Amino acid sequence: MRLTHTLSDGLNIFIDLKRSAKKNIILRPLSANSIHLNIPPYINHKQLQSWLAKNEAIIRKILSRAPTVGTTLENMPEHIRYLGEYHSLHIHKLPDITHTPPNILLPDMPWSQQKIQLRHYLIERAAEILLTRLHHHAENLSLIPAAMALSNAKTFWGVCRSQTGIRLNWRLIGAPDFVIDYICIHELCHIPHPNHSKPFWAMVNRHTPHTNQAKQWLKQYGHELFLLDDTNNQAV
Repeated sequence: MRLTHTLSDGLNIFIDLKRSAKKNIILRPLSANSIHLNIPPYINHKQLQSWLAKNEAIIRKILSRAPTVGTTLENMPEHIRYLGEYHSLHIHKLPDITHTPPNILLPDMPWSQQKIQLRHYLIERAAEILLTRLHHHAENLSLIPAAMALSNAKTFWGVCRSQTGIRLNWRLIGAPDFVIDYICIHELCHIPHPNHSKPFWAMVNRHTPHTNQAKQWLKQYGHELFLLDDTNNQAV
């Protein structure tokens, strides 16, 4: 379904609407004046219009990321985020990636191949760092999930299910410690509280003092963690 929405300055934008999201409203840029919007089925037209009006700044930010027709990221970017800090990307003559903060040195090859190798490197670091932190918080809170693993999700930072356990988005390796800790604790608190009820948020806030700061960081910088992807989806 395609809708037309008018922003506060009179600009008309097009919204390709899909009702399949389970919890979050998910936005993706299509062009400079159109977005794809995935919403939960229970949100009615009035609630959607209210959300659009209240979140115009987010909509404008998503529109600003729209791909330019006929262009793709063909060259190595200047930097990426690693544990919250910018790390410059450089080329060296060795066959493997070398990490010497604040630099990451990549083998001399086309960016398309460097990107694949860099993704593999970061996923390995994510397995070492993210899952270790999740295990640490699980023991401290005495909340042990059925399993702990990484996810390649494009729109969620973490998920907790009773049968499959907790999966963390590997791209969180680019986030600072306090954001990683928040996501770990957030998902662990879903073990006793599978919804986002008041008791759930009370438990989250009791165990992490930086919930709001972490949410704000993800809203402001979360899209940068998808730099090595072909699309730029982000949950809000």
